[in-house]
Amino acid sequence: MNMDGIIANEIELLMTESGLSKGVVNIINRWLDSSFEIKGRYGWAQLTLITCDSTGGVLDEGLQGAIAMELYALAADILDDIQDQDNNDLPWRKVPPAQGINLATCILVLSYKALSRLANSRHFEKVSEILNQMGLQACDGQFQELMNDSKDRITLEEYFEIIKKKSGGLTAGACKIGAILGGADQTLAGRFEQFGMCLGMMSQIKNDLDDFLNLETKSDLIKGRKTLPFVYLLNVLNEIEAEKLKYLSTLASQGLAEFGITEKGQLRELVVNEGTIHYCSVIHEMYKQCALGILNGILISEKSKEKLIQLVG
Repeated sequence: MNMDGIIANEIELLMTESGLSKGVVNIINRWLDSSFEIKGRYGWAQLTLITCDSTGGVLDEGLQGAIAMELYALAADILDDIQDQDNNDLPWRKVPPAQGINLATCILVLSYKALSRLANSRHFEKVSEILNQMGLQACDGQFQELMNDSKDRITLEEYFEIIKKKSGGLTAGACKIGAILGGADQTLAGRFEQFGMCLGMMSQIKNDLDDFLNLETKSDLIKGRKTLPFVYLLNVLNEIEAEKLKYLSTLASQGLAEFGITEKGQLRELVVNEGTIHYCSVIHEMYKQCALGILNGILISEKSKEKLIQLVG
């Protein structure tokens, strides 16, 4: 059986032992299939297991921590999308918000139940602390992000601080959890945590850039969401051009019928003329090189290193 099959079986067993109804189990399985944050069907679990294996860990000890991470990240994604009213094509956005919140809570509790299966009490304590801190930081970052929607502008420093708490924190946590379950000491676990932070920052910056002009399916511009392209533009445009960008954002919030070909062209012109794509690409590359530099300095097998390099892309 391949790793995806092993993970699927363990999650199924976890839900069965929890006494969940068949309907809830079926929905959670479908939602898991729709979550592809990192390469692979169970991307978060796979990332955790790769780092666990890289530090000499065994599957039996790493598996429950990996499943906890997978479920935790799914619950976070669901709650984030409901709050942002975003990603409408995903299955948890096609049910009433109350149902989505209820099932996200259920999935979050399942993640801690998976964690309770860890045989090593020291591992349980350390991984629990990581999940708790990761969740607190993500909530703090999400709150700041929601508050920033109503602000005219924020600094680039404020933007990076938020995504470190959210996207960066999740991947950093997954890598650190895997390293701890693999038996890594504090220094090595910290290096994997730094690698994961770079990986998450890269992913968020890429998503921000890809989504900014995608008005049909993404709501970043419509809601005035302070993603990297928007924050960059607000900080480099002169007063007249900045007001034009705000006007286009306000117009987009009134619906695509009001935001036609002319307005899309004006937005694209602002993006291109101010070097937005180039700036975001440079920042993305900086985090990529940081991730690769960290890997080069970690004493692990070349096979394990190659798996991690593939995640960087």
